Amino acid sequence: MTLHQSERSFTPSELLRSSAESALGVEPVDMSPAFMETPVFSGRMLFREVQPGLTVTADDVTYLVDQDLVVSVEPSLVCGLLLEGEPEAMMIGEQHRVAKSLHRPVLVGYGKRNSCRWTPAVSRRSSSAGFMIKPSFFDRFANDLADDGLAVLHDFLTSDFRIETLARSPSLVERARMTLNHPYNGQLGELFLESNTLFLVTEVADQLSRQGQLVATLGKRHYDRVMEARDILDGNLISPPTTLELARRVGVNITTLQANFRTVFDTTIFGYVREQRLTMGRILLAEHGLSVADAGRKVGFSSPSAFAAAYKRQFGHPPTSERSARFD
Repeated sequence: MTLHQSERSFTPSELLRSSAESALGVEPVDMSPAFMETPVFSGRMLFREVQPGLTVTADDVTYLVDQDLVVSVEPSLVCGLLLEGEPEAMMIGEQHRVAKSLHRPVLVGYGKRNSCRWTPAVSRRSSSAGFMIKPSFFDRFANDLADDGLAVLHDFLTSDFRIETLARSPSLVERARMTLNHPYNGQLGELFLESNTLFLVTEVADQLSRQGQLVATLGKRHYDRVMEARDILDGNLISPPTTLELARRVGVNITTLQANFRTVFDTTIFGYVREQRLTMGRILLAEHGLSVADAGRKVGFSSPSAFAAAYKRQFGHPPTSERSARFD
C-alpha cells in the first residue's frame, strides 16, 4: 500500500523546523509595560486582559503633580502588591480608607460601582503589580467554584465592599516583579502573562484560605499578633529584637508567641530570621558582588563554611554559584 503525503506523520524535529520557518514572517508584538508620559505621571504601565474577565496590571511610575486623582471602579476584585515606594492611602467612596503595604498583597472587593481617590506626592516613585477580576470570570465556573479553590475570591463580590491584607509572600513578590519586568514578546509573552497571572490568582486564593484556617485555629487576635511580630522582624533584620522583647512589643507572652509563630510559619522565630538573613546574603552576592566570606559575615555567620552550608540547605546550591551567574 502506498503511503500518501497527507497520511505521513511528522517528527517533533520536523514540526519544530516548520514552526521556525513560519516565525520568519511574523513580527512579535511588544508585550512589556508601555512607557507613558502624561501631565500626571511618567513611567511604564501594563493593563491587559489575559482571559475573559481577568486582567493583569502593573506599573512603575513617577508622579508629576500632587493633585487629587479620582477613578471609577466597576464591580470587581482588585489585588495589588506594592513592590517599591512608600505605602499610600486612598479613599474608597466616602467611608473606606485603604493603604497598600510593601510586599503584602492587598485585596479589595467592589460589589458595586465605586470611586477611588488619592493624592500622590510630587516626584514619588511607585511600582506595583497584580490583577483585576470581574464577575464574568467566575461565571464560567458555575457550581465548580469551591472545587477550583476560587470561592474565597468570589466571596469578595458578595458585599458592597471588602478589604483584606495578606502576609508577605516571597513567591508572590517574585511573580509580581516578573509581571513588570518579563523578557517575552508576541504569543510567548501572551502565554507568559496568562500563566503568571493565573499563578498569582491561585496563590492568593490559597493564601487567603490558609489565613482563614489559621485565624479559626488561633483566633483573630493571636493571628494578628503573629503577623505584627513578623513585620517587626522584617523591619529590623540587621538588629532583630530578642524573643522576649518581641513578645512584649506585640503584647503576648513569650511561649504563646513562639508556639503561634511556628503554627503560622512552620519555623521558629530564630529560624525565620536566619532564612531572611540568608536571603539578604543572596542579594549581597548576586547584586552587590560581595565575596562569600564577606556576605556571610554581613548576615551574621561566624565562618564562610558555616554560611555556605546553611546557604546550600536553604537554596539547594552553593553561594559561589550566585557570583558565577553574576559574572557570566
